[in-house]
Amino acid sequence: MVAVLTDNSQYSIFELLGGDTVEQGDVVSWRNDTALGGETLTNHTQGERFEVYFQNHYVPASRLSQQLLM
Repeated sequence: MVAVLTDNSQYSIFELLGGDTVEQGDVVSWRNDTALGGETLTNHTQGERFEVYFQNHYVPASRLSQQLLM
């Protein structure tokens, strides 16, 4: 599970599928900030695109650890 701090100072949480990785500090984007389920993620830092599974969006920092345990 990966939590990404978004431009609105909240987090989006997704699961990595396969052997792809996201490193701390990587700049990533996706096309729909509310879609749940399968989505293509672009990792601009590594120059790669891969499939992830979004679990949640607009998660405040105060609920982050709870959401990552799900």
